[in-house]
Amino acid sequence: MLKILIKAAILVFIILSIYFIVNPSACSNLMLGRVTNSMETEPLVTDPSGDHSEMFTPSGDQPLTTDGAQPGVVDTNSLSEPVDVPNYSQEDIDYAIASRYVELENEYARNNALGKDAAKEISYIVMDDFELTQQEWEEFLQRATESNLFDKVRSEQLPPAAAQ
Repeated sequence: MLKILIKAAILVFIILSIYFIVNPSACSNLMLGRVTNSMETEPLVTDPSGDHSEMFTPSGDQPLTTDGAQPGVVDTNSLSEPVDVPNYSQEDIDYAIASRYVELENEYARNNALGKDAAKEISYIVMDDFELTQQEWEEFLQRATESNLFDKVRSEQLPPAAAQ
């Protein structure tokens, strides 16, 4: 009988330990005598003497709400300032992608020999820079080859020998 009680106590200890590891604010709230996950909107005042030491300890697993915000307290994460996002045309975007590709191509040509592997590597870098999928990259390549965009960008940029 004593062995069963000891095993039960050990199991309860293990379960409580796991709970306090997963939910550390519950441990501090339990030690301070506060209720966790309270559905009340106003916090419970446990110390009327004015000691505000509980302000710096976790208060439970309640989500933050902005509806009942106190005056003077502003959640800067929820602020949204009007941002003027410029509208770029598809030609502007294509030109930026092509100029980045040619820039990397010139830089790669200075350091290494250009080849099929270099073109793949450069295209992966550009796809990563502009966050393009493989399908978007192929569509870009189709538009760029139809309009000879790479040749236009290469003629506008300085050749590697003239840059030095």
